[in-house]
Amino acid sequence: MAQRSRRVLPYVLGAVVVAAAVVMARRGWSFYGLSLEDRVEHPDFRKLRPSGIIGMGYGFVAAGLVLLNLSYLVRRLIAGSNRLGSMRVWLDLHVFTGVMAAVLVVFHSALQLRTPIAKTSAASLAVVVLTGLIGRFLYALTPPDASRLRLALDGLEAAAPGARLQATAILDGLPAPRLPANASLVRSLITIPRWRRVAAQRASALGVLEPSRAEATPAVRTAWRELHKASKAEARASGMAALLRSWRGLHRFFALLMLIAVGVHAGIAWHYGYRWIF
Repeated sequence: MAQRSRRVLPYVLGAVVVAAAVVMARRGWSFYGLSLEDRVEHPDFRKLRPSGIIGMGYGFVAAGLVLLNLSYLVRRLIAGSNRLGSMRVWLDLHVFTGVMAAVLVVFHSALQLRTPIAKTSAASLAVVVLTGLIGRFLYALTPPDASRLRLALDGLEAAAPGARLQATAILDGLPAPRLPANASLVRSLITIPRWRRVAAQRASALGVLEPSRAEATPAVRTAWRELHKASKAEARASGMAALLRSWRGLHRFFALLMLIAVGVHAGIAWHYGYRWIF
């Protein structure tokens, strides 16, 4: 049941983002479609402009979500604790708060970026969201369990006694590329062709060893299919983990720049009296 919940949660959070964007767009549709000069005459100008009660509200909520977004880093520091929920759920919430903050910033700006600090803040947030989404994609591609290959070999041996020894010999002859934990992003990217080459070579070699469909029982065919998948996953496991670590470093760097830009933006707004309901 927990596995199913984790699969549904990203779709639920995505639906919330889309619904919120639709509601905000519908609320100000007649305003956002006007030119800057004509907006002054719109009855909702004082509410929907960036310094208005609604526009500024979008900005404050976005800033709150950005701060809440950082709680994922705290959760990673105590990754060994399961009482706070799974890391996958926290990552889903991390992505949700980041994307939701970006949507709110779009409407906070009233679809206009007229000052350098506003442009810098919006651009930095966009870069952080983009690198975060790419990181989420890399996380999904990273094999979650290093024991998968061993379990696949155990399953093959149970279905076809003696096959494990031959399969292991093939896999040992085609070792997966290994990268150190501190491998750079460039080095991780350069090794991608090696992961793909080893994965293809393993699939080809195991295919020669695999019995034909007519000779194998359904259990044997299933065991071989799982071994093919596990061998390819193991071929890219180390490299993908290194790539994900280096990409996280890049994402955090841009996040730091974004926090500085947002802090300056909020500070200037506060200094000039744009304090929403306060």
